[in-house]
Amino acid sequence: MENNSYEALVELITKEVLKRLAAQNGTAPCAAAAKPVALLSGEQTAVPAFAKERFHFADIGSYEGDIAPFEAVFIAKLSFTELADCALGKDACKLSCAVTNAILSGKEVYLLEAGLPYKSYKRTVTNRNFYNMLEGYVNTLRGFGVKIVKEQWQGNNLERRAIEDNTADKVITERTAKELCENCTGGVVRLRCGTVITPSAKDVFNHSQIKVEFVD
Repeated sequence: MENNSYEALVELITKEVLKRLAAQNGTAPCAAAAKPVALLSGEQTAVPAFAKERFHFADIGSYEGDIAPFEAVFIAKLSFTELADCALGKDACKLSCAVTNAILSGKEVYLLEAGLPYKSYKRTVTNRNFYNMLEGYVNTLRGFGVKIVKEQWQGNNLERRAIEDNTADKVITERTAKELCENCTGGVVRLRCGTVITPSAKDVFNHSQIKVEFVD
């Protein structure tokens, strides 16, 4: 009886979340139901293309303690305190509570590197021990299975350097990028200068840790 009540509650919460999303987006409830819902801390404009294609998003402010209606958590912005609370498993705020419950439930958690508050001090920091402590929190989250997402448009692995020839297409779509990464054996994909890479294809390269080099 208790299980039935819990399932009914989860279903009710899910329907309410979808209803609110539909109202915000100006779409019908059935359209909103086409994608699973993910919690988001921060602005949706910062979310990578691959995530926008997979999920509808609900603001972290709507989280009421039950992670069941949500398939993932995306963190595009967090404070120093929230970073520490998430790494230490504290439920001091909605974000850390959602992250803790998502990890325990085996749900995906994504942390956008651009949303980390201490990264802006990388080149000017004078107290390296304190900076390393904050980096340690991120490494702790990574160890718990949290996926660290590098900046989606100009990641460090998208460098323009002429190395050698290749046979890649003139336009690289998401599908082509996935195939190139899957077939890559040396950790480097080489593209001709002038090759067009779609935003979703850039996401694939940046999240794969495959280096992209451009050749003349």
